[in-house]
Amino acid sequence: MNRNLERSDILFNFAPKAATGYKAIVEFLMREIALGTIVSGDKLPPERVLADQLGVARETLRQALRVLEGSGQIEIKRGATGGAIVLAREISQEEILYHLRSRKDEISGIIEFRRLLEPQAAALAAERRTEENIAQMEAMQESLLSSTNVDEARRADTAFHAEVANASGNYMVEKVVEDSRVMMFAATDVIFFEFETQSSYDAHAKVLEAIKKRDSQAANNAMEEHIRITEKEFVNLIKIT
Repeated sequence: MNRNLERSDILFNFAPKAATGYKAIVEFLMREIALGTIVSGDKLPPERVLADQLGVARETLRQALRVLEGSGQIEIKRGATGGAIVLAREISQEEILYHLRSRKDEISGIIEFRRLLEPQAAALAAERRTEENIAQMEAMQESLLSSTNVDEARRADTAFHAEVANASGNYMVEKVVEDSRVMMFAATDVIFFEFETQSSYDAHAKVLEAIKKRDSQAANNAMEEHIRITEKEFVNLIKIT
């Protein structure tokens, strides 16, 4: 997957597996939105281009886009300068708290899963990383620090964690780390809050330093602490006791 964060164009380098119907395309695009690969304000490529990228018929793509439009994920503007644009969802603070508290156990389980998985991924990354991996992580750190909104911060944060998993050299680790982030954002996506940019940047810096030094134990500990702090911030945010 292309981890370049330039937004001049959106390029999907692979099609969803077994994309035999519009539902597979809906799931794929919602996954990309959850990961922050595409965010509110982004304009999807023209139908012809997007259908070709995803390897599906244009009618199949249109069905998928209609579903996403109906659910409020995108807005389709007609005309020569139109297209499908990703929308930000609006929801009241009361609805947010109700939603999050009703999914407390699910969210806690996802965080616990991440706490078990990602420290091990960081330890492997410390042993197997390449200079290219390090360069990508440093680039994501710069993007995180320069982010100006939640969407940009999420994109950079996700890309950093994905690159750590990529550096582990195990494709299953990379896939499961990505899957866990999709589940996390799917469960918490109604939250509109100030992303803890500095906190994440500082935690990433410790992970990155350990990976640079090829210190697997330090990388494990730094990632575990990062996710523990993330969990604490989340609990404080929604005031679950």
